[in-house]
Amino acid sequence: MKSDLVKVSGRVISVGLLSLLLPFSANAAKINATLSQESGDYGSDYNYSGPRLDMTINPDGSNWYYSLGYRDRKHESDQTYTRADVDVSYRFRFDGGWIQPSVGIRKDTTMYNSGTRIVLDKYTTETKYLYSFNDRWGIWGEVQFSLDKQTSDKFDDTPDSHMQSDYLSWEVEPGVRYYFANSSRLTVSYYNVGQRSDKGDTWGLTDDKQSQQARIYYYWKMPFGLSISPYIRLPLGYGDTSAWYDSASFDETKTMSKTSRYALQVAYPLNNTFQLQAEYYYEETKYKPGFNMGKEDGQVNYLKVGVRAAF
Repeated sequence: MKSDLVKVSGRVISVGLLSLLLPFSANAAKINATLSQESGDYGSDYNYSGPRLDMTINPDGSNWYYSLGYRDRKHESDQTYTRADVDVSYRFRFDGGWIQPSVGIRKDTTMYNSGTRIVLDKYTTETKYLYSFNDRWGIWGEVQFSLDKQTSDKFDDTPDSHMQSDYLSWEVEPGVRYYFANSSRLTVSYYNVGQRSDKGDTWGLTDDKQSQQARIYYYWKMPFGLSISPYIRLPLGYGDTSAWYDSASFDETKTMSKTSRYALQVAYPLNNTFQLQAEYYYEETKYKPGFNMGKEDGQVNYLKVGVRAAF
């Protein structure tokens, strides 16, 4: 147990030290760093917990933003998942709002007890925007596209165990925002996510996926500093995911499911530097009868608690 903690702490510290390699110091930049502990309760040995680091650096007097993140999750089944990402963006400001394009890279690694390792490399471009028409109404949103490479193999490089897919993935979320006051607002958005794959003819199926949701966000900052941000995600019909390959175990070749989420985020400043943050959500996934490929309906209770430092 002690060795696991040392490994986790070392990884988090390494990511934090990475920021020191950037060509500026804290004295010449605004830095926001959040260190959190997150956990997911599925009611099974898929339950996980682990640390998470999110950091953004904005040089003084500049519209450039440098972001990096790291997650390290360990499941009760001893399955592990790590994610590291870094991106660079530039904010173009104008009367009433801004638009912020970015480019980034991300690497996800999942290790299974069976000896299987899945690695996902993502090369992303994302654009976020915000524009206020007046004191009450505005638009907000983000559009992301990425080129992905996913490989699945065995730790011992067993012959013929290698599987690979290349993807074009997207996430699109345009929204409309209403301001009740400077301290409170409501945002309603449409969310569409999916991917198209290229695996050649080796595995027979497309490995494509697509789903859509309606999302509602509310933000309210109270006079004494506490802010609360409940949000919900509601499925718009069933999303579908093609299987990796045509399995003899199932008649169907894809799953169809819909996922809903009910969440609450809270934040409270301790002083000008440190802020306590927390997020909880309940998420439920239901499969369409005849399109579950052996999967069962499920739910997860997620909790993240952390401290943000701004300096």
